[in-house]
Amino acid sequence: MYRLKSLKYLTTTGLITALLVTIAYISQFIRIDFGSGKGIIQLADGLFLALITLIKGPMLLISGILYVTIIDLVTGDFIFIPVSVVIRILMFFIIYFGARIFSRYGAIFISTWMLLLYVLYSYLLFRPAVAIVELIADAIQIGVATIIGIILAAVFVRINDHSVNKIWDDEQFWYYKKSN
Repeated sequence: MYRLKSLKYLTTTGLITALLVTIAYISQFIRIDFGSGKGIIQLADGLFLALITLIKGPMLLISGILYVTIIDLVTGDFIFIPVSVVIRILMFFIIYFGARIFSRYGAIFISTWMLLLYVLYSYLLFRPAVAIVELIADAIQIGVATIIGIILAAVFVRINDHSVNKIWDDEQFWYYKKSN
């Protein structure tokens, strides 16, 4: 946890959380409206998944929990906060550890399937018609998050590997690890 002793790391965590909240808030207006309910297409998930492959450490775990909690509070979907937090934690760990087993792109693809937990949650809390709407919206959400996540991850890796100005350089936090 040496990274959490760095003010720069904590500030970057706050900025990434703010960016994810902003994108999530703007994209919450992209709704799929059916007669029995509404589904939201969340564009921030793709960026969240791509950033996990780039940034090591607990930064994206903290940001992921915070941004879905804030968005669920702002949109009035208080009942979805627990499942949203669990899904983002699972997504983080699947990508963080799954990238070693699969590739980073395979881990992104697998982690997006955690969004289907919203269907089970909707089925248990509401009527089956709501779960069907959630299934359709989540199927689209899985496709969108996978495509955005893989494209952004490929761009981030390419920029980080071939540019003098890196998007993220974890070497700057080794000082804090060596000092303890």
